[in-house]
Amino acid sequence: MMPRTYQKRLGARGYKNYTEELLDRAITAVTEGRMTLRAASEKFNIPYGTIFNKYHGKYIKKPGAQPVFSKTEEETILKSCAKCADWGYPLTTLDLRMFAKILLDSQGRTVSKFRNNMPGQDWAYSLLNRHKNQYSQRVSTNIKRARAAVSRESIEEYFKNLENTLKEVPDSNIFNYDESNLSDDPGKKIGIFRRGVKYPEKAMNFSKSATSIMVCGSADGVLLPPYIIYKSLHLYDTWKERAPRGPPCCNQPCCSGGSRFNRTVSGWFDAPSFRDWFVSCFMPHAKRLPGRKVLIGDNLSSHLDEQVIKLCSENDIDFVCLVPHSTHLCQPLDVAFFRPMKTAWRQVLTNWKMQNAKLSSVPKDTFPHLLTNALNKMDEVQPKPNSEYKDITSGIKRNMMSGFRAAGIYPFNKQKVLDRLPKEDIGGQEIESALTNFLKESRYGSSSNQSTRKKRRLDVAPGKSIATREETIQSTDPEQNEIAASDIQETEIQALVGPSTSQGEAPRLDDEEIPDRQIYESDPDEDVVEAEDEKTECSLGRFVLAKFYTRRGKKTYKYVCQIVETEPLLVEGFKSVGTKRKFKRVPDDISEIDYTDIISYLPKPVKKDDFIIFPFDINIQEL
Repeated sequence: MMPRTYQKRLGARGYKNYTEELLDRAITAVTEGRMTLRAASEKFNIPYGTIFNKYHGKYIKKPGAQPVFSKTEEETILKSCAKCADWGYPLTTLDLRMFAKILLDSQGRTVSKFRNNMPGQDWAYSLLNRHKNQYSQRVSTNIKRARAAVSRESIEEYFKNLENTLKEVPDSNIFNYDESNLSDDPGKKIGIFRRGVKYPEKAMNFSKSATSIMVCGSADGVLLPPYIIYKSLHLYDTWKERAPRGPPCCNQPCCSGGSRFNRTVSGWFDAPSFRDWFVSCFMPHAKRLPGRKVLIGDNLSSHLDEQVIKLCSENDIDFVCLVPHSTHLCQPLDVAFFRPMKTAWRQVLTNWKMQNAKLSSVPKDTFPHLLTNALNKMDEVQPKPNSEYKDITSGIKRNMMSGFRAAGIYPFNKQKVLDRLPKEDIGGQEIESALTNFLKESRYGSSSNQSTRKKRRLDVAPGKSIATREETIQSTDPEQNEIAASDIQETEIQALVGPSTSQGEAPRLDDEEIPDRQIYESDPDEDVVEAEDEKTECSLGRFVLAKFYTRRGKKTYKYVCQIVETEPLLVEGFKSVGTKRKFKRVPDDISEIDYTDIISYLPKPVKKDDFIIFPFDINIQEL
C-alpha cells in the first residue's frame, strides 16, 4: 500500500518548513563564502543540522519512502503514456499500473510492497502528482475512426493546394460555410441536491427535435445572416418574425434583408436548398466585394451542384473542398464558432423553458427570436486579457477570426493543423517502435484489405427461431432442401473431427479412438499459445492451463480452466476424466486468478455431451 495524503496533527513536529529553492540559496551562500553555516541558518530560518548535512553531502535523499522508479524511469513511463494519448488511445491509471508492472518484471525486480509486483491506485496518483506540471488526467472526447485516420500526407497536400488558391486574396474575400442544427434539449445542468439522492432530476420539458441552419463567415470576422431550414411542407409568415437582421450579422445593403427561411420534408439541407442559399445569401455579399473570392466547405454531394459551380466560375469564386473527415481540424466554424454559439443557445433556451414550462418544444414562430437572442448573447462576451483580439469588442468577430487562424487559413500557417496530429518520429528510445506501429495501425487501420463474405438470406418461418449452427436453405424443391441440409451437416462434422473412418460411417467422438491429426490439421504444439501478452490473448470462453497454490504456497497444481470474466479475471475449473485429454466441468468451481497464473492458452476442444476433448494430452497436475 502506498501512503495517502494525511493531515498534520495539531502540535506535530514540523519536519520541513522551507522550500527547496530556499535551501539551495542557503547552500550557495555558504559555498561561495558569503556566510557561515550558522549565519545561513539564522537568515533563511533553516535548521543548522539540515544545512550542515546538505553542505557535507549527507542525507541527500528526500524524507519518507523512496520512489520505486528513478526520475528518468518515471519520465519515460509518462512520456509513453502521453505518446499513446497523442495517437488517440489515452491510458487509464490501471493501464499505467500495468505498464509499471511490465517494466518491473522485465528488469527482474520484485517490490515487496506491491502485490504480485502490481502497483496500487495510490502509486499512480502519487506519480501523477509528482509530475503534475507536465501530465494530468483529462476527460477525453470521442471521435470517429474516420476522423482519426486523417493523415499528415493528406493535410500537407490540402495546404499545398490551398496556398496557391489563397495568393493575393484579402481576408474579407475568404469565406467558410457549414450547416449545423440547434436542438430543443438545453442539456444537463449542475444543481444542489441532498446528499444521497440516487437520481437527481430537473423538471423541464424537451424534445428530440432540432432546426437546421446554414452559417457562413469571412476571415475578417463578418458573419452573414443565417439561413434556416424548417421541417415542414409549407412556410408561414409568423415563422420568420424577429429573426437575426443587421448586427451582429452583416449590416451592409447586400444583407439588408436579414435571415432567410426555407423548408424541406426531412428538415435537412438538400441540393435545392443549398443552391437557394448560395444564390440568395452568399452571391449578393460576394458580388459587392472586388477581386477574387474563395469559398471553403465540406465535400457533401448536395453542395457540388452544377449551377453553383457555374456561378462560381462566372463570378471569380474558387470553390475549395476540405479533406474528408477533417472538419474538426480544418474548418474554422467547427474549430471556434459553433461551440460558443450552441453554449449561448442553451442558455437562452433554458431561460425560455423556465418561463414557458407547459410547452413541450420550441414553436417555430418563437425560434427566430431565440436565435437572435443567442447571437446577441454570444456577441456580448468580453475578450480575455491575453487574447490576440482583445481590442475587438464583438465576440462573434473574435470567434470567427480565431477559427480561421486556428485552421491555418488566414494568416496562412499549415503548422497550426499539423501540430494537432500525432508525430510519427518517436525521438530515439522514448517509446518502443512496436508500440508506435501498433498505434499507427490502430489509428489509420491495417493496410490489408479483407474480402467480405457474401451474405445469404435464410428462409425461416415467421415466429420460428434458428440456432447458431442451424441453417435453412432456400429452395422450391423440398428434396433439394433435405439433401443440402444433410450435406452441410456432414461438412460441419468433417471440419470438426476430420474425414470419416469408412465410407458412409460417421466417426466416433470417443477420445480413445480419435487420432491427434483428425481433430486439428495443425501441429498441436502450435495451438498452445504461451502467456506472454495476457491482456491480448485473454478473452471470454478461452480455455487455459492455470496454476494454483496451496495455502502456504509450498506446492503448485495445474488445472484446465475456462475464462468466464476478464475484469477481474475469473475462471471455471475442469476435472480430467480417465485421460489427460477428456475433461468435465466442475459445478460452481469459480476462482479469481492473476494474469501471471496462466501457464498457456489451449486450443478450442471438441464438446460431446457433458465432456470436452482436446486433441492432445494436457500437462495437468491435479490434487
